[in-house]
Amino acid sequence: MALASMAHRFGRIHHLAGPGALVLLAMILFPSCDKKGEPAAPRAPLEISAIRIALRDVPVRFEFVGQTESSHLVEIRARIDGYLEKRLYKEGGLVKAGEVMFLMDRRPFEAALQKARGQLAVQEAKLANATANLARIRPLAAKDAVSQKALDDAVAQEQESRAAVQAAQAQAREAELNLSYTVITSPVTGLASQAAKQEGSYITGGPGGFLTTVARIDPIRVNFSISENEWLKFRDEVAQGRLRMPSTEDFEIEVVLADGSVFPKTGRVSF
Repeated sequence: MALASMAHRFGRIHHLAGPGALVLLAMILFPSCDKKGEPAAPRAPLEISAIRIALRDVPVRFEFVGQTESSHLVEIRARIDGYLEKRLYKEGGLVKAGEVMFLMDRRPFEAALQKARGQLAVQEAKLANATANLARIRPLAAKDAVSQKALDDAVAQEQESRAAVQAAQAQAREAELNLSYTVITSPVTGLASQAAKQEGSYITGGPGGFLTTVARIDPIRVNFSISENEWLKFRDEVAQGRLRMPSTEDFEIEVVLADGSVFPKTGRVSF
């Protein structure tokens, strides 16, 4: 009878409250039908860790976009006018200091050297003759056997011949240098660029004699720039004591390549 009465009352509630009464019915019936269960097991205590906060210095890392460049870029140029005979290096390859890169036609310069040496021999012969003539005249002039003018002429001739020998020696030395310039070598070890002139080309020395470049890559430079805003921010943080710079500005520079790998050697700031 009690169940019926309870159902009647539920029915009335259902009529008044609508579909939500079913939920209320379930909430009321569940405790009456459930058996008294065992008490729930107590939960394990939570572990709490504590740390001590202390003020200390930490390293600061700055990142900039840089570009590598040679520490010593050399322009290889011809010093003399002539025909380019051979290119002996591999374009884009590594050349060593003193390695021959180009050869120019030597024959005109060998002929010029022989001519200069011949002229030097002529002047040396004239000097020997003038020296011997002066040696003969000096004793005679001391005895007044010859005029003073003859002595003066002999002295002048000897001095003129000596000067001519020196000029001929300089010309011979210049011819030797020009001949040596037909062999064009690299002054540094580095990567050689593309050749600007090919075999058979006529080359003029000086500004028009550009042949190629050699880029020294050991050591290599990395150029990067800092914006004005960043520099002012760094300066303010240093002034306020939040940022401490190395006493000798000995920064450790690490290079990260385009693929994300780190270059195995570190660098330093040169300027």
